[in-house]
Amino acid sequence: MDRKLKQFLVVAETGNVSLAAEVMNVSQPTVSVNLRRLEEEHGVPLFTRSSRGVVLTEFGRVLYEHVRVMARLNEHAEAELRAMRQGSRPTLKVACGFTWWELCVRKSIKDFSVSHPDIAVHVDISSSYDGLRDLLSGDTAIFVGTKVLHLNDPTTFRFERLITVEDGFFARENHPLQGKDIIQADLVKYPRVNVAPVVNRHLGIVDKSAPLTDHDHLSNGPAQYTSNSMTSGISLLQDSDAYLIYPMATDDYLRTHGIRMLRVVDQPKQNIEIGIYTLTDKAMTPLQIAFSSLVSEALQGIENP
Repeated sequence: MDRKLKQFLVVAETGNVSLAAEVMNVSQPTVSVNLRRLEEEHGVPLFTRSSRGVVLTEFGRVLYEHVRVMARLNEHAEAELRAMRQGSRPTLKVACGFTWWELCVRKSIKDFSVSHPDIAVHVDISSSYDGLRDLLSGDTAIFVGTKVLHLNDPTTFRFERLITVEDGFFARENHPLQGKDIIQADLVKYPRVNVAPVVNRHLGIVDKSAPLTDHDHLSNGPAQYTSNSMTSGISLLQDSDAYLIYPMATDDYLRTHGIRMLRVVDQPKQNIEIGIYTLTDKAMTPLQIAFSSLVSEALQGIENP
């Protein structure tokens, strides 16, 4: 990785130019010069400076997230080469959305481990945005989840569509809107739970200037709850009058937590694609192909309620 970026990363994480220079065993003026060069290259201020040290600006936070990905790529490459030298057994690295862990990935991993007992498996649960980011950084090799629209560079990822689903509107079972026919306008007065928000670390992947989705107009109501955790999302639904837009295929699972689908009569027909993401420029290994086949089999027969 570029020397300037390495120094930028350490300064961002220590919050102090002198300390970063000491950690990297270089002079403080060298680090300061390289930071100024980075700011000149990008045409934006990366740090706010004070007598206490430095703090990342909004521009700096975006660059920091991408440099962290680059650093992890280096770490993964070194770890993979080291494992090959030492003859370590390979690891299947998988990520998926919360929905698809419950509906197909959990079973697929169980079946995969039966047929490949000597292969280690690592699983991450994340949103589609984080899943694609983890693919880029090398933290995962396969992501199972929703197709992401408006990617900055769609050619980076290979997407294999497996099924098509629809979203539904969910709320706690004693929500004021439960048990009657409603329209989307009725939801505007209630807060919405979003368990896949776009944040700064996603800006290099998704185009935030893209047109609104079918449901974004509902965000004009009360303040939203956002989280990257479906577990906390369910708790927020249980503890408030908020609602969640989520795949209908999770209806049975959400019912076990006291969350039920609302009867929204003017909901538009949707075709949300679910499938497997891999990197376009990286060929799938036989192990990844075998696992993908199990996921495909597990998803067959899943339908909207």
